Amino acid sequence: MTATATAADHLATGDSINEQLNAGVSLDATAAQLGITRSWATKLSWLSRTFTAADRDKTGAENLARLRITHLEAIAGQQERFRVPLLIAAAEERLSVRNLRRRAAGLRGSRQAVDGATDVVERSGGPDAMRSTERALTRYARMPKDQLLRIYTGNSGPYIAAVIRAAHQLETRITQEGGEIISVPPPQRQKPDLGD
Repeated sequence: MTATATAADHLATGDSINEQLNAGVSLDATAAQLGITRSWATKLSWLSRTFTAADRDKTGAENLARLRITHLEAIAGQQERFRVPLLIAAAEERLSVRNLRRRAAGLRGSRQAVDGATDVVERSGGPDAMRSTERALTRYARMPKDQLLRIYTGNSGPYIAAVIRAAHQLETRITQEGGEIISVPPPQRQKPDLGD
């Protein structure tokens, strides 16, 4: 496979390999047919089984298209319940493989990973995560209607709705506690330079 192949591409190839294996075709024959090494075919087969169709649906096709095989490898050993949130975070926050590994290692070593009481997204609620969420929502708000509705009715819709709901709840809580909502002017859009 080419260097530009996405995680989705590699998983699709792994699915094909597993179909061949289930049909009784040997791994060596399948690898030869695809023009890849046996070890590469083994890896793709394993990743395909590790990241199930349900995991991929929850992660979303757009997110998988942003990731590489190294992102999959970095978290394949994680507990099943953490894989999808980690993939989504990697795609949406544009995490490098190194940063994704760090986040995954933090989950393994944390008490939260043991008791499972806190979601990955809640753990990463610092300024970087907030900026990432704000950028995503701003991008959605500026999209053409058809594109926005396609995303909102797809896999991302429930997450977008949950963020909006949570933001309203947080605003209510802040005012109930006597705090003031910080007034933030909308981002200025650059006007096109029409020349003299």
